[in-house]
Amino acid sequence: MENNYRMHGGLGGLILRIAALLALVAGGVGCAKAARAAAVPSQLQAVIGCDVSKVSITGVHWFREASGAWRVVGVINNGSSKAIDKLMTGVETYTKAGTSADQGEDVSAEPLNLKPGAQAPFTAWIYREIPGLDHFKVEIDECVLADPVERGSVEVRNGRMAVDDKGLAQVTAEVFNPGSQPVLVNGSMAAVYDQTGALVTAAYVDVATRILAPGERGPVRASLDLPPGGAQAIKTYKFFMDAVVNPPANLALNPNQDVQVISHYIDNAGHFHLLGQITNPGSRDLMASLQATVYSDVTRNTVVDAADFNTWIPLRAGETRPFDLTDWGSLNNSKGLWDMLAKQNAAIVVRVEPFLTWPVDANVSALTLMDGSQSMLDGQANFSGKVRNDLSGSINNGLVSVILRQKSDGQIVATGSTRLAISDAAAPGQVFDYSLVVHLPPDVDPAGVTPSLTAIGQQP
Repeated sequence: MENNYRMHGGLGGLILRIAALLALVAGGVGCAKAARAAAVPSQLQAVIGCDVSKVSITGVHWFREASGAWRVVGVINNGSSKAIDKLMTGVETYTKAGTSADQGEDVSAEPLNLKPGAQAPFTAWIYREIPGLDHFKVEIDECVLADPVERGSVEVRNGRMAVDDKGLAQVTAEVFNPGSQPVLVNGSMAAVYDQTGALVTAAYVDVATRILAPGERGPVRASLDLPPGGAQAIKTYKFFMDAVVNPPANLALNPNQDVQVISHYIDNAGHFHLLGQITNPGSRDLMASLQATVYSDVTRNTVVDAADFNTWIPLRAGETRPFDLTDWGSLNNSKGLWDMLAKQNAAIVVRVEPFLTWPVDANVSALTLMDGSQSMLDGQANFSGKVRNDLSGSINNGLVSVILRQKSDGQIVATGSTRLAISDAAAPGQVFDYSLVVHLPPDVDPAGVTPSLTAIGQQP
């Protein structure tokens, strides 16, 4: 499931979770603390067999991220005799006087098969102003036991932790399946610790490998905001995940045949681009997911960064669609990193992620572009205009894409796309505005490229 590329300064060569969660009817639990108290936990415990009194969250602390959001973290301790899958918690806000600052927040935590005596990180992300806030407390309302399914194992290896130019902790690694059976990796979390082993912060991962065949490996990456002074404090990291035995994936794509990497570049804003195209070779429409891993060299002993690409609208049978992987971590936020990697003979591996790749019967058709305008200045191409649904029925998803090709040889040099702002469904005749910015390779003359725009919509 891989497509390998070596870098010498240039390019060389719905599956559902197996462990289904028990549905809990809590009588309309809301955000307010009073509503949570009405959940009748004793009755629920009798049903799910999880003793809340034996589970705790300790070391709770918090800080404000650069975005303005509150990050609340702590350590989940399973003092019970059974493995735990999920916690329902209330993150309460208090003033200095000990009164409620606001309504608090209901947060689900999923330690995923947290075994007796084990620990896992707790994290909550609250994005709002909280007037009068002095401190947080985390209360556990309910818990759910881990399902007794057959579990496999995965190894996390070849990892790296670095603080980028924006002060984010970028933690990358690869997940390897050493067993003889395919596995499904449930939700993954990363945590970083100080030199004493105390938890600094934790977050769910940005790039996650979900399904692995025996002997296969794939990337995992997390970008973590740090508290003030946290860049100097962090010393170690750890990934938390649970692997369950899963039926073999029937992959509809061969990355060595159906995925082509065309080029890579760093734009004028310092962002890394991996440009390519993907082809649907089958007779049915296809949702597809790609993951790219950047290794420090061809030995693939250290994962430096990872990014992914997911189709918003299915690929039609036989369709070839360009892609541009841009959502990187360290490569986007560490000046000079790629130049150093290129000198080290860095390697890129592209794999297809089976969890988000499956055939569908979709109704995808072209939409009408209108009133378009474009400009190409300072290393970027700007496109705007309108899209009209001229189909006979409503659409629930829409995508505008542009491909920029060299006039001299037709080679693709850049691509980009944007989704239409459809909240529910767009009726026939409905019109949407679009705006699209594509950052060009720095060595490309805008006068020497020709853009081609398309719009497609998906009907229910």
